[in-house]
Amino acid sequence: MTGPARTMYAMRATGPDPARLTGERIPVPEPGTGEVLVEVHATAVTAYELTWPDTWPVIPCHDMSGVVVASGGGVTDWPPGAEVYGLVGFDRPGAAAEYVTVPAADLAARPVAANHEEAAALPLGALTAWQALHDHAEVQPGQHVLVHGGAGGVGCDGEHRRAQPSPLRQRRSLAWPGSGL
Repeated sequence: MTGPARTMYAMRATGPDPARLTGERIPVPEPGTGEVLVEVHATAVTAYELTWPDTWPVIPCHDMSGVVVASGGGVTDWPPGAEVYGLVGFDRPGAAAEYVTVPAADLAARPVAANHEEAAALPLGALTAWQALHDHAEVQPGQHVLVHGGAGGVGCDGEHRRAQPSPLRQRRSLAWPGSGL
């Protein structure tokens, strides 16, 4: 944060064309009740996300990893200095900025085995893999799963979920790499 006005550098998009991305100085957001202010150490771009907004300008990039610097009222889980990662809601300004406010409930502790760049690449792929395996496929212990496109973010996380302590650990899976977009 710079100066008494507390400004930050942010990438802003004024339309779906990536050529319309600009870097600007804007005010640092203040965390509201239930939110934390995170100093962004890494963020990730989701394919086609510049085609999603209904209004412009926007700050893109919603997967993020960073360090908590301040908390709004009612937040006790994330003290300043906590290393976190998460998915910023698509109805909020994204993380292509020095700071972002995020609901505390939308964050998790950064995995010890992942640096900030690796952690920032996880949230949307992890959420998609979780929804596919748990909500849609309703995978049960002992079932077999074939993960097509297993070299991508969602496929890699689907394989990672198999190794986690849960009933899914008892299923068998095979990942098959895809050809990309």
